[in-house]
Parts: sequence; structure tokens; C-alpha cells
Amino acid sequence: MVQESTINKPKLLVIAGPTGVGKTEIAMKLYDILNCELISADSMQIYKECNIATAKLENNLLSKYPHQNVNIKHIYEEYSTAEFKEDTIKIIDNAKLLNKLPIIVGGTGLYIESLLFPYNFANCPKDASYRKELVALMNEKGKDILYNKLCEVDEISAQKININDTKKIIRALEIYHTTKLKPSSYYNNTSAFENSPYDYQIIFVNNERDKLYQTINKRADLMIKKGLVEEAKYVYDLQKQLNRTLQASSAIGYKEFFDYFEDKITLDRAIELVKQHTRNYAKRQITWYKRYTKNIIFMNNQSNDDKDKIVNYITDKYTEYLKNTKIEYTK
Repeated sequence: MVQESTINKPKLLVIAGPTGVGKTEIAMKLYDILNCELISADSMQIYKECNIATAKLENNLLSKYPHQNVNIKHIYEEYSTAEFKEDTIKIIDNAKLLNKLPIIVGGTGLYIESLLFPYNFANCPKDASYRKELVALMNEKGKDILYNKLCEVDEISAQKININDTKKIIRALEIYHTTKLKPSSYYNNTSAFENSPYDYQIIFVNNERDKLYQTINKRADLMIKKGLVEEAKYVYDLQKQLNRTLQASSAIGYKEFFDYFEDKITLDRAIELVKQHTRNYAKRQITWYKRYTKNIIFMNNQSNDDKDKIVNYITDKYTEYLKNTKIEYTK
């Protein structure tokens, strides 16, 4: 039964889970059944040039199963979490006007949380002199020193912030400096999960660790065959040409090859690092969502039967969930 407190909130379904678990396949199956709008929450699939490393759907499938927030930027452009939130709110509002169910699909947890929960650091005190000190340090020794500094005081926040987003890194360090509290403590505050502008449901799709890691390793090998090294070389060369670090260069599947291009490691070592870093990332994604205390259901996807069970569960849930609304939820 829909609670009174959520009845006027826009409905939102989130398909989350670690990389390689099959979120996109489930989303495509839902698209065939439900009258929905698929919205990507992947911080790298936004780039038109990033295809293989991001496991982006090929063009023919993207045409059949359109995802909002895919291919909206060029690789030399930057895109913030705030921009994602602003753009996605507009997409959700438009989906509501069209009587479509918005379905968020992706693994970038910070994107999803920025949308679901109204975090507000505005009330945290500021320290202009400390900010100037950090900027001076960055100008002298490079932005990596600020990122490493954040890792030392708040590893969780460091995992959420792109190494190239110096503005957020400086703000996080300023919050820690002025309050002596880790910025991540704001995200770990369970009361924040009680105050969402959406009537949301998260389906977290997972798999047994060994099987998930096998899938990740096989997918990396397939990416190599499709031209991942060449795609990474394009990013590497473009950075050299522009003489600046690209936001997309932090993507797993690119950065691991940069040392190979500079003859510091072998190709086999670079490929193994891609697999290792992807497995580590999947582990962090799982840990991220274990913090949730409400509106989340954990489901395993170990076989085609499991995939169908997940799709059927969601379809049945929204048949009941939406039957008294004006939304035409099936095609």
C-alpha cells in the first residue's frame, strides 16, 4: 500500500548493482513491457567517444532501447553531479507528463544519491584562508596532492569525488577542517534517507562474488578484442594534445593503459589492472548500497531464470503499485 506521505511524490524506480551484473539487460526487458523512460546514471556513458570501456550499448540497441543521459557530452567537456541532477529532474518531470515510469539505470552511486536525497553542505562553515592555502598547495605541487590529502582524512568521500574535480575536493577538505567531521558522515546519516523528493524503489541486482568476478574478467577480455586499447590510446593522445587532464581519463579501462603507452608496464599487466580495478570497483558499489535502510530490495542475478524473476517481480510490483494511478504502465 502506498503511504500517505509518498502519494503525491513522483514515482521512481532505480535499477542499481555492481558493474557487469546485468542491469542493462534487465532494463531492456522492462522497456519491452512497461511504459517507461530509461535514464542512465553512468558518469562515463555521458561521453560520445567512450563506448567500449563503459560497456555502452551499440547504436542499434540504443535506438531500440533509448537511454537518457547517454552520449550527451564530448570527451573534452566536463560534467558534474549537480548537472546530472538538474538534467535528470527535467527528464523525470517530462516522463511524468507523458505518463511514463522513470527508471534510473546505472552504477554511479553519487549520481543516484544526489537525485534521491537532498544533501546540503551549505550550512557548513567556510574558511577562506584555508581554501587559499589549498589552492596554493595545488598550484605548487599539483591536484593529486589534494586528492591524496582527502584520501587520508576521508576515504569514502575520496571514492565519490572525481580526482579532477578539485572544487569538490577543496570543499570536502574545508568541511573536514572547519567541522572536524568527515564529509561522508553526511551521507551516512540515515535520517537523510527519510527525506526524498521521490516515491522511489531501488532494486539492487547482485551475484555471487566468484561468478561476478568471472563475468568481469570475461567482459574485460571481450573489451580488448573490441578495441579497448585503441580507445584508451585515443584518450591518452587527446590529453597530450590538449595539455590537460580529461575527466573521462579516470575511467577504469583507460587509466590502466597510460603506463603501458609510456613503456612503464607490459600490456598483459595493464589488462590485469583493468580486471583488478573493475573487481575492486564492483566491491565498493556493493558496500555503498548496504548503507540503505529502506526502499531497497536485494536480488540475485545468476542465470536467465533469475533475470526473468527480477523482471517479473518488478512488473508485478508496478502492476499493483500503479493500478490506481493514471499511468498506463504497460505497452
